[in-house]
Amino acid sequence: ESGPTGCRHGTGWYVHQLGSHLLSRAADPAVTLADALAGAIEAVAAAHRDGCDLGHPGSPAATVAAIRPRGPDGLEYLVLSDAVVVLDQPAEPVALTDVSVRGHIPEAVDLAALITAQQLVRNQPDGYWVAQHDPSAAAHAIVGRADGIAGALLLSDGAAAAVSAYAAVTWRELLDVAYEKGPGDAIALTRELERHDRDRTVWPRHKTHDD
Repeated sequence: ESGPTGCRHGTGWYVHQLGSHLLSRAADPAVTLADALAGAIEAVAAAHRDGCDLGHPGSPAATVAAIRPRGPDGLEYLVLSDAVVVLDQPAEPVALTDVSVRGHIPEAVDLAALITAQQLVRNQPDGYWVAQHDPSAAAHAIVGRADGIAGALLLSDGAAAAVSAYAAVTWRELLDVAYEKGPGDAIALTRELERHDRDRTVWPRHKTHDD
């Protein structure tokens, strides 16, 4: 059964498959992160092209944040869509993300309408790019290399909301929580803020918790 998304697989399956293929390809330092991602997208598409309508706008998709070490204190990074890579630089941390999706958030609509509107502009020239079934999306990722990095934090847009949307803490404070207590506590910090604003009046948003 393909269901309303045109695919019998869910987002969890897609993310697991994409992550596995990306890690495998990125293990080769001669392959760029963008090429590794393109290959991973194509491999997952091939795995469920038969029996799933990959042309359906609701076909499973994912944002991507990835880093790979280069030298003793350097790394390469890749960010596709509104995932976030926070680099702990000597002065101030810097957050890397693609804000294109923000131009496709309709005003005053319910969550279902928002999802539909965003699906229709995914991987379109005037829209925004995610990992889905078109490997060319990888060419639209933010990529680069940074040196002198003490650490990094990879976040979904929902996990980054404590800083990016709510401005309740700084990137430095979120990094310190992750260093000292682990990534679960960094997510818990965001969740706790959201639980104290269940009616979404302090921080207007479409749902209490994002992914």
